[in-house]
Amino acid sequence: MGKKYSMRRRIWQAVIEIIIGTCLLILLLLGLTFFLRQIGQISGSETIRLSLDSDNLTISDIERDMKHYPYDYIIFDNDTSKILGGHYVKSDVPSFVASKQSSHNITEGEITYTYSSNKHFSVVLRQNSMPEFTNHTLRSISYNQFTYLFFFLGEIILIIFSVYHLIREFSKNFQAVQKIALKMGEITTFPEQEESKIIEFDQVLNNLYSKSKELAFLIEAERHEKHDLSFQVAALSHDVKTPLTVLKGNIELLEMTEVNEQQADFIESMKNSLTVFDKYFNTMISYTKLLNDENDYKARISLEDFLIDLSVELEELSTTYQVDYQLVKKTDLTTFYGNTLALSRALINIFVNACQYAKEGEKIVSLSIYDDEKYLYFEIWNNGHPFSEQAKKNAGKLFFTEDTGRSGKHYGIGLSFAQGVALKHQGNLILSNPQKGGAEVILKIKK
Repeated sequence: MGKKYSMRRRIWQAVIEIIIGTCLLILLLLGLTFFLRQIGQISGSETIRLSLDSDNLTISDIERDMKHYPYDYIIFDNDTSKILGGHYVKSDVPSFVASKQSSHNITEGEITYTYSSNKHFSVVLRQNSMPEFTNHTLRSISYNQFTYLFFFLGEIILIIFSVYHLIREFSKNFQAVQKIALKMGEITTFPEQEESKIIEFDQVLNNLYSKSKELAFLIEAERHEKHDLSFQVAALSHDVKTPLTVLKGNIELLEMTEVNEQQADFIESMKNSLTVFDKYFNTMISYTKLLNDENDYKARISLEDFLIDLSVELEELSTTYQVDYQLVKKTDLTTFYGNTLALSRALINIFVNACQYAKEGEKIVSLSIYDDEKYLYFEIWNNGHPFSEQAKKNAGKLFFTEDTGRSGKHYGIGLSFAQGVALKHQGNLILSNPQKGGAEVILKIKK
């Protein structure tokens, strides 16, 4: 690529192009005027006086001499005042006649009618102090106006041409920036790393290419880490579930034997512990699957159908936890985009959490759905203890649990899973304490 230059220099180059073009345009106008003058298409501004000193001049002699001048004229007979010849337009005849009758030059504005005569003829010349077209059809257009219009149009074309090339060059550079920005972080090989003649754009492009490669490397490394985590969790779950399955079988064998009341309590406690372990590992597997989920998160979903299916599960959970459950729909939205399975699991996790920490004795949990121009909101509220500041900051983190006001019934995975789902939907998880009391969790997703 050739020599590079700054953006300021490129703009000044465009300005200089316009200035040089303007000078050339002025020279072109002067040259055009000189050329038209030479071929007799426009009259000059100087005043001439035709000499008719000889009485032997004929009309042909006068007409032959007048061909050398770009002026209108009329030849009058001195005896009869009739027009014997000339080159003129009818609208100017009264002025020619007035000059003939007065035998003097007369001036009308910028036009002078010059009178000359001998014994037989009188000649009146029409001369304009301003250049004008000698062609009677074109004379309706002032030559000065013609030059102004020519200059104005030429200047506009010149500016448009120069600015167009400037904008085109800038646009090409912006398109190069857009091209790499849209593929930022993608593992792709660009056939040719685009360069720019403008230093500022070239620096931006080089930086974007470098950052894109770094980001692509980090994303790929994170993807491998997630796959490794998923594999490790799956392997760990398998390794742990195997002895748990054996233990579960042994407990079932013990139940078949005669045991006393205390032993029966021990067996029941072990069964509950096994259930907790099983639920814990299933939750961990679900979370790691979400990390590696490559499914489509832009499927078109019917909001009504989604809420009908979701409500079936939420009503069952509300019965299990003995909760007064309410569904409030505050939107006219019919469809949105997302992943049905992931959203359902996330909302169920939040709902279970809300049920567990609702106010004992009169548990109330509500699910409200509303939207704005960009996002769809699922708000789950309970009438339990409000969130602490620590919980609002860290509840979305894996394995975070809060001791104050919480019974330790969960493992710190549910809200972390919901946060992951929200991020996959280009949204967020929001924890807040409304003025009406209680606590609420809002799952915000892009529509």
